[in-house]
Amino acid sequence: MRFKKIETKKKSAFVAEQIVEAIRRGVYSVGDKLPAEREISEQMGVSRPSVREALSALQITGILSSKAGDGTYVQHTPAHQEEDLALTLLEESPIEALEARRVLESSIVQLAAIKMTSKSLAEIKSALDRMHRAAQAKDYEAYAEGNQEFHQTIAEATGNVFIVKSILPLLEVMKRQLARSLREKYYLADSDFFGRSFELHHKIFSALESKDERAAVLAMDRHFLVIEASVKGEVSSATE
Repeated sequence: MRFKKIETKKKSAFVAEQIVEAIRRGVYSVGDKLPAEREISEQMGVSRPSVREALSALQITGILSSKAGDGTYVQHTPAHQEEDLALTLLEESPIEALEARRVLESSIVQLAAIKMTSKSLAEIKSALDRMHRAAQAKDYEAYAEGNQEFHQTIAEATGNVFIVKSILPLLEVMKRQLARSLREKYYLADSDFFGRSFELHHKIFSALESKDERAAVLAMDRHFLVIEASVKGEVSSATE
């Protein structure tokens, strides 16, 4: 008797496979509109972020298309290589990367506040200034680069090489295609994205400048709470 490998799949991969299978079986034809995210989430028993990851991956591969303010439509019957590509994109989940970052960066910013030097603070301020210029120009690419520099520089301010090495792969995930697609579709749906996001980062900087550990942790937690709310479609409730 040969034992089979136990397969564990990310929930977003499960969602993507179910949608692809429904299209192949003719439940949804080319041009048909898929159910709303909330309905898919309830039917499959998964979170809306998992559904959003799956839909974004299938849109990147061209299987689905999205119409702003309308919904998601079947663009064509999926080829097997397109499904494989979508599942590959989902292997490194931006949602899971955000969860890991929230846990790690709350502790990182606390240690950074304790060990902050004038040199480290100046480097963090430089990244924040870069974000500010990009926000004023509404240049998202430049803003994202400044954002990554901001978070990386905070990690470096701890003076701990292991902390830096732990956060870099998570920051790298956020630069990849699926994460970019999620941000563009959901984060940037907020008309005041730049202003709100910059203000959240400025509060983190102010806490570090004051070497206020508690305020730094609260500001970092707030930052990730707003991001998670954006992914879940709860932007308004996160900003009250």
